[in-house]
Amino acid sequence: MNYVKHPRYGNKPIPSGENYSEEDILSAHWSYSSLKIFKETAIKADISKQNYGLYPRKIYVDIEETCNICKRAFIFFAKEQMFWFEQLGFYVDAHCNRCPDCRRHSRNTKSLQKRYQLLVETENRTTKQNKQLKQIAMELFQLGYIKDEKLLRIDTGSKQDA
Repeated sequence: MNYVKHPRYGNKPIPSGENYSEEDILSAHWSYSSLKIFKETAIKADISKQNYGLYPRKIYVDIEETCNICKRAFIFFAKEQMFWFEQLGFYVDAHCNRCPDCRRHSRNTKSLQKRYQLLVETENRTTKQNKQLKQIAMELFQLGYIKDEKLLRIDTGSKQDA
């Protein structure tokens, strides 16, 4: 299987060198029995650092997923889960449903939207800020986030805007 490459973990399951039985892994979290998992990647979880209601994840394991956006296969890595659930404090039943490429694209788009909003709210924008605003507006228009072409009419001080 050809998986979308993760910038930190690559595109292949990462064997842990730890030895867990299939029974231990499948009982480590209620969702594992219905997922495509890579047993050789299992790593022990620190449940004291997890945010959970009833059932913690006792073991993390690489999981094969399909991206909800682009439909490509990717791996939700055990080490990535450890980071999500023990460092970032995500709820342990959270599920990764976008590949690394689509997550990056989504973050970049949100960043553009925030920058656009800040520039729109700025009173007495400079010519440089107007040029940035127009560039961001064009990009958001091309991505389909801005629908009204009137929002692209931003005076940047050039003859093309006249």
